[in-house]
This record gives sequence, structure tokens and C-alpha cells, in this order.
Amino acid sequence: MLGSYTWLKQTQGKINFKDKLYLLQKTLAPTTTHLLQRLGPQNTKLHVVDYHAVPLPDTLLVKDAIEQLEQTQNLSIINHSWRSYYWGVAFSQINRWQYDAEAFLVAALLHDVGLVDAHEPAQCHCFTLHSATQAEKICQKHQYSHEKIELISNAISMHMNGFSNLNQPKEVLMLQKGTSCDVIGSELQFIHADFQKYCLENYPRENFNHVFRQLIQHEVERHPYSRTAFLNTLGLTTLIRFNPFKE
Repeated sequence: MLGSYTWLKQTQGKINFKDKLYLLQKTLAPTTTHLLQRLGPQNTKLHVVDYHAVPLPDTLLVKDAIEQLEQTQNLSIINHSWRSYYWGVAFSQINRWQYDAEAFLVAALLHDVGLVDAHEPAQCHCFTLHSATQAEKICQKHQYSHEKIELISNAISMHMNGFSNLNQPKEVLMLQKGTSCDVIGSELQFIHADFQKYCLENYPRENFNHVFRQLIQHEVERHPYSRTAFLNTLGLTTLIRFNPFKE
């Protein structure tokens, strides 16, 4: 499956013409919907989500993931990773999804570490492969089950597909929706203003729009045949520039 951890290991993250057509077909409708929602009247019925009730698993695995994230020393990405977790949990509550909080938190914390790690393997052609590999190593250190390692690795790998597949595990959906919300403001209108306020106060954006556009450009230059590079040709950095968040 395009974007899965197995696919990444087989292709090293390089997409072909058929993959591009598939991504174009899958991302066109949600991108159009996102733009129409931004431009249309904001009369969406909101589901109240309690920010303070969001679970924060305190395990050795989570602590290792936090340490790995903080080693990036990139506050914009650190806070983005935490916000992606909170947005994802909000969407889970809005949709009444059951999920593994520890597995989802680890995936959210580590999904972008490959984007800012200078020690990427030479043969790698997608930052999500590097991120997923780092997550896999940490999970194996803690003797995490194969099923949960696969879940985390796929959530990280597939968050860059640019669209949601409702047949995927809920953790995969939550990370895709959480990251998309934080990067381009997708479906932000469904999250109550109080939840948004607490999330942004606790994990401020720290000039995220500018920093992330630079990171995307760097990824495009490093990996011109990646999903990121292709999605950028479809207007990714433009969507970031005009998202509803302040810098």
C-alpha cells in the first residue's frame, strides 16, 4: 500500500508516475473541500472536547520518545508534534473512535524527527522512513509487540499521504488528521475554540508556518522523488502560508 512502512522499505520513499496519479486523485477532493470550508460560512456544529481530559501516558517508552524528540532542539517541531497529538485526540472524540493512547502519542511525538535529523541514511528518499525507523528502534528497545510497532510505523509513514483512508486503524487516521490540522488548518472548524486556545497556549507555534515551509523546501531538495516533493507541486507550501493560524 502506498505510504505504508512496508512500501517505504521497499521503495525507500521514491514515488513513480502511477503513485503520483493515485495521490493526485486522492488529494484533489479533500483539498478542494478544505478550501471551500475555509471560504464558506462557519456554522459548523462543534463537539465540546475537554482539553484537560486528554490522556498522557507516562511510560518509559513515551519518555524515550519525548527525549528523542527533544534532541532535535527544534522548538517549532517539538510543539507541532504535541499539538498534532492533541488535535488527533480531539478528532477521535468528535468521531467516537477508540484508540491506543500510548501508541498514538509515540507516533505523534516521532512523526517528524526525520525531517530535522541530519544523520539520515544515504539511501533514504523520504523523511517519514527515517522517522518510522527511529520509532521502530525505540519500540524494539522496550520490547513492544510487533503489532504495535507496525501500527506506530504505519501511522508515521502514512501521515504524509495527504488524505485519510477510513479503513485504516484509528491511530493512523488520527495522526493524518492531527498533522493536517496543524499544518494547513484542515477541519479546525470542528474543534471547539476553548480546546484550540488551551492547545496553542501550552504548545505555541513558535513561528511554525515559516519554519515548516523551510523544512519542506529542504526535504524537496534532498528528496525530489518523495511524496513531499510531489505534494509541494500541488501547493502544499501555499496551503501552509494561508492556514488560519498565526505564526
